[in-house]
Amino acid sequence: MGGIDIQLVGVGRTGHIGYNEPGSSKESRTRLVTLDKITRIDAASIFFEEKNVPRNGITMGLGTLLEARKVILMSFGAGKAPVIRRMVEGEVTDAVPASFLQIHPNTVVYLDKASSSELTRFRNPWLVGSVDWDNRMTRSGVVWLCQKLDKPILKLTDEDYTENGLGELVTERGPAYNINIKIFNEVQHTITGWPGGKPNADDSNRPERAKPFPKRVVVFSPHPDDDVISMGGTFLRLIDQGHEVHVAYQTSGNIAVLDEDAVRFADFVRVYAKEFDLKGEKAEKIFRRIREFLHTKKPGDVDIPELRQIKGLVRQAEARAAAHFCGLSDEQIHFMNLPFYETGQVEKMPLSEEDVRITKELLDRIRPHQIYAAGDLADPHGTHKVCLDAVMEAVRRSMDEKWYRDCYVWLYRGAWHEWDIDQIEMAVPISPDELHRKRRAIFKHQSQKDNVAFPGNDKREFWQRAEDRNRGTAELYDKLGMAEYEAIEAFVRWIPGVKEII
Repeated sequence: MGGIDIQLVGVGRTGHIGYNEPGSSKESRTRLVTLDKITRIDAASIFFEEKNVPRNGITMGLGTLLEARKVILMSFGAGKAPVIRRMVEGEVTDAVPASFLQIHPNTVVYLDKASSSELTRFRNPWLVGSVDWDNRMTRSGVVWLCQKLDKPILKLTDEDYTENGLGELVTERGPAYNINIKIFNEVQHTITGWPGGKPNADDSNRPERAKPFPKRVVVFSPHPDDDVISMGGTFLRLIDQGHEVHVAYQTSGNIAVLDEDAVRFADFVRVYAKEFDLKGEKAEKIFRRIREFLHTKKPGDVDIPELRQIKGLVRQAEARAAAHFCGLSDEQIHFMNLPFYETGQVEKMPLSEEDVRITKELLDRIRPHQIYAAGDLADPHGTHKVCLDAVMEAVRRSMDEKWYRDCYVWLYRGAWHEWDIDQIEMAVPISPDELHRKRRAIFKHQSQKDNVAFPGNDKREFWQRAEDRNRGTAELYDKLGMAEYEAIEAFVRWIPGVKEII
């Protein structure tokens, strides 16, 4: 037919295009291939478990792809950033099959901000050309230099700057002493043990206002455990310091409950009803219906409504237990059950007007002084992104409301990755005791421990990931010359229309 005019491809975390896994020859043709372990893990959510993912696939070969007159590659999300850097800036090698596109005469790569974040032109632009050394860029350059040389901020010299591509910064803003003092103070001022603001204190160098105190706070949690996983220490600190804290669980999280756990709880209800003579005929009927469905259920089948409801109730009970452990009453716990999530599948519906309306109504009811929302866009299933979009749109629609004039919006990460240290605007130190309490709160989510539905490529449990990241952030602050802490949770402030950081 004359060959391929336009070839549209994506890229996997192994660097594959099509299913041309590492080791594929650039002369390869259409063939049956064995899928890489990472590729199968990434596909697990589509098939509900890794064991259901096919071990083989049929793919067009690299040789055929490279013969197309034009190739368009698209990639989205922070999870793809490392392989994009290797594909674009690394050597051409069969270890990263997508790197062969460097030798194609007409390839265009389309990226979002997250997937392009590891490229030198965005991460370290001073290495590829002249830059505008504003405060943000200066801090980024100084932190990068400290990490490269393994030096604290106050020990950097003029020679360190000039010999590592930052001579322009010293020329414009130097000498090194002046730059170091300024950035040291900026980084130090992000650290606060009072995330809701310290009453009767000078707040001119603090990330949060002293007044009003106490504050009304809403913590939005995309799944029923993101609050304690990603900002559990700060959550506890806000409650301990006397603020009126509300937690809003945006989705039911029901697809993340294993079938056997749902059956166990359904059986408990059935036996409980019989034991206490609570007219258990209906419970018995529901239990039989669930067992019959699971007996014939195939990978990818949508759960029947009764099963989804039980799974959602499991997550609700766990979230309520965790919130109670942290010190909240039932009146401060809100289950939003946003409609976009309720498909029974990993793939969700787009954000709807109803999702935004539910979010806006909650904000109008509480009228918070602080909003915390998940900015963790590396979530491979996309739920965090839709939940964040709902919060952002609801906030934009609230900008003329009286309550919003005295409201800060803070974005947290931690479940999948963390803010870069040059981005952090509020760093909340977590003591060893608070870290232990955070872990106990996470453990209340028993269905998400030990054997979870969608483990991803990181085999650590979420409490382990969170603690490792929190300790890692504290270690980075320590290496920059700050005080040594057990762990730190990090936040970035979002100001609609002024500071669109996403």
